[in-house]
Amino acid sequence: MKQKILFYLPAILLSALLIQGCYKDKGNYTYNMPPRPELSLDTLYYATLGDSLIIDPHVKVAGNPHLAYEWKISVPSDVNIDVIDSSASFRILFTLDAMRYGAQLTVINQDNGMKYFYKFVVSGQTAFAKGTTVLTVQNGKTILSFVKPDSTVQADIFNVFNTGIALPTQPTQLVAVPEWQFPKSVKQYWIFGKGGPNTGVRVDANNFIQDRFFKDHFFDAPDTINPFKLIPNMLNVMSGVVNGRLYEGSRNTWNLAPIYGMFSGGAVGDYDLSGEIAYVYSVPDEPRAPSAYIAFDRVKYQFLRFFPTGADPVFIGTSYAVEGDAFDPKNVGMPIERLLHATNGICFAYCRAADKTLYELNFRAQFIQGAEPIGFKALQKRPFPRPELVKADTKWDITAAQIIYFTSGDVVYRYNPGNNDFRQLTTTFNGKAITMMKLLDNNTLAVGVENTLYYLNVSTGVFGTVIKKYDGLPGAPVDMAERGLN
Repeated sequence: MKQKILFYLPAILLSALLIQGCYKDKGNYTYNMPPRPELSLDTLYYATLGDSLIIDPHVKVAGNPHLAYEWKISVPSDVNIDVIDSSASFRILFTLDAMRYGAQLTVINQDNGMKYFYKFVVSGQTAFAKGTTVLTVQNGKTILSFVKPDSTVQADIFNVFNTGIALPTQPTQLVAVPEWQFPKSVKQYWIFGKGGPNTGVRVDANNFIQDRFFKDHFFDAPDTINPFKLIPNMLNVMSGVVNGRLYEGSRNTWNLAPIYGMFSGGAVGDYDLSGEIAYVYSVPDEPRAPSAYIAFDRVKYQFLRFFPTGADPVFIGTSYAVEGDAFDPKNVGMPIERLLHATNGICFAYCRAADKTLYELNFRAQFIQGAEPIGFKALQKRPFPRPELVKADTKWDITAAQIIYFTSGDVVYRYNPGNNDFRQLTTTFNGKAITMMKLLDNNTLAVGVENTLYYLNVSTGVFGTVIKKYDGLPGAPVDMAERGLN
């Protein structure tokens, strides 16, 4: 037994010394990490087709080690290969398609083998990357034109590149569809109208070449296609009312696939929609995709709820609780003329009774599934205070602050429903009837009359002074869209 104790004693003493050593150390080490290079590299570079793309970042690193570089532009194509370079500055003749490309610069410290990665984006563009596209009608002919930033009008640009292809007659909308996840970009334009062999035509925003008819945007197209109202979102798809049915572009595939954004059969249900529809977003300033639809049945005269899915929307109908007795949203009793959505489900609807009285309905539709319960707050119903100003061709729009702008012949009015304040904007249009009006943001109002597009300042305390105007447009403006100007 004594022999065993003597045998274990050195082991015990050694363990105690090891434990004591670990306790004193406490892992307090000093690391000398090599310094990371500092680069003057932007996150976004624009490259014009046929021009040189030069990226020459200034690289600074302590100790002046030997550095190597690897540049890469990732090209998502079966034909093109990635663009790779190993110079300190990146210089190429840009010949890729006009789209956005993910890119990366790798800086290699050859003295210690460390690699540092810097990601950025290259946005390929053409001569049409910046400017304003304007849809007009002249003597019954639909015309698409482009206005350069210097105000030069390239009239009837569609016919320059599309011989023998007809745009829709009786044009109603120009829809600028953004690139996926880039809300301020434009990838395609859709031109919609009420007549002609094609009621919808799509063109590539980079060259204005027609690349799809609306009938080919359906997996199974209906015999007759009447687009009422279409609105895009930042996921590169449209949704809206066609033939009284609600459609939503399919997102159940890769966003560069040819079938991405196409329409299926529409929302299933017993309804017949007006073109007056509102899209409500979970984040109002980020229209990623609708979180709810507020629609109006043009036969039953009732407000309906639809739920988006990324494919066919789901018809919820009138399955919502009603708060307030100003009016019954499930039985309005008259057709709708205009639905204005301010923000967060707050709306103003203008409905015409059988005796021709124009009513203003104010409500909040909380149709987004979330923290708040689903419901409809009927806030107010009253005759419109100035019905004599509303004409058959009156145009309407609304700001997020619930300031309404509407046209009356050759005049634009600013209307605050909160205090019944009506103000005529200061700019006059030489007696020309207003054919288009559109809020570009809360501070800028675009107004179109024969041959001219005006930009008016409607910021706080300003009542429609001219910011700029484009003359020389062929015909009367119907709609417009900007690209690369903000």
